[in-house]
Amino acid sequence: MTRHEHTESSPPQVRKAMEALAADPEAFTRYLADVQRNILGLTATLTALAQAAQVELRGTHVEGDRFYHARTRALPVERQLKALVNSLNNAATAAEKVAFQRRRHDERVAALPGQRSAKALEKANKHRSSKAIPVNRTAEQVPPPAKSGYSDDPRSMFELGDRRSA
Repeated sequence: MTRHEHTESSPPQVRKAMEALAADPEAFTRYLADVQRNILGLTATLTALAQAAQVELRGTHVEGDRFYHARTRALPVERQLKALVNSLNNAATAAEKVAFQRRRHDERVAALPGQRSAKALEKANKHRSSKAIPVNRTAEQVPPPAKSGYSDDPRSMFELGDRRSA
């Protein structure tokens, strides 16, 4: 049976355990810390394997080889091991980020009722205070704009009139 023939991605016990972990923020964080620790352990093991494989593969010489042939043959294996180690490091970093994002999500959810009530109160106060301020202001109430030296300046050379350009 291949992995594509499975109808269910995980057994029901695992699914229930993951649902319980997802429901409890502390358990979620602990589980991700364990996953990260396991990934980092694998990374250390695979790094040691990569170094040992590099020494072994580069030391394998066949009669008729030039000095670079063993290294050239070893490079594809070394690259794949390095890519695997980098992927595991990225996975460990992602596990840590997920834990921080979960904590941020929980903090936002906890703060949301207070923010909503404050926003509703602000909206109610704004609605009450808007009745006291007249909407249409007359020209006498609006002060004229203050004259600044910049507003009278011409925008182009052709608007200078009788003044001279620099």
